Amino acid sequence: MKLIERTNCPVCFNLEYKVLFSIPYKDEKILKFLNEYYENKMPVHLLKDFDYQLAECNECKLIFQKYIPDEEFSNELYDKIISSEASLKKKLESKILNLRYDKEIKLIKKIFKNKKIKILEFGAGWGFWASRALESGLDVDAFELSNTRIHFMKEKGINVIKDLKINENQYDFIYSDQTIEHIPDPHQIFKGFLPNLKKGGFVLLNYPTSFRFKNQLIKNYIPKKDAAHPLEHLNLFNRESFNYLNKKYELELINFKCKFNPSLRNLLKDVRNLFYFDNILIRKK
Repeated sequence: MKLIERTNCPVCFNLEYKVLFSIPYKDEKILKFLNEYYENKMPVHLLKDFDYQLAECNECKLIFQKYIPDEEFSNELYDKIISSEASLKKKLESKILNLRYDKEIKLIKKIFKNKKIKILEFGAGWGFWASRALESGLDVDAFELSNTRIHFMKEKGINVIKDLKINENQYDFIYSDQTIEHIPDPHQIFKGFLPNLKKGGFVLLNYPTSFRFKNQLIKNYIPKKDAAHPLEHLNLFNRESFNYLNKKYELELINFKCKFNPSLRNLLKDVRNLFYFDNILIRKK
């Protein structure tokens, strides 16, 4: 269980990058955050010889953490170090999630004009989005790796699939919320779910925004739970980095979702997202 070094950009594989921010993990400022946030369960002794570094690719401008948990460390982080009880409580107490979920579900119905479709939620977590979509009459499967969360979803009647390969070319729409930034290799997530998407199908991804984040990286910046959350938000995407992925996997970027659900409010939201860019709707050609 250790940190491993990424020596090139995980999106475009460019070897040239610049370090935007660096602080030793043994520095009290970041240790204080890690101990408080993870309730003293983070094995900080494993981090003492490493730096928390944020690098920016010279080519696609992806911001990424240079040193990241290996697979064993990552499994320990998400299954044991992060409190399942606290994670579930946070979801249960959120008052705005359902409002966002309902808008996303309305968009899906508008795209397909209320036709019968099949949806996959990739990285479903506790299944709250899948549950909301099922309640609205949509046909949804969920893919998740955490056994605790899988058990929770099954008790709620959500169909959970464990093997994506047996569901190839089955889905009209794939939804993933706050997942891709946690994956060490972004190509892995695209290669994982794209074979399951029908030609002409859509993908909606949500992730932290990189808008003006570099402006925060001043000398007295303190790592915290933000867009570049240490050890968790490994990749901070922007339009350039997604353009590379879209081209590689033959995906079409839909800049204006309001064309499916026209209104002034939706148009303004689309214009905002041109800058803020914390979600993307793409179509498989």
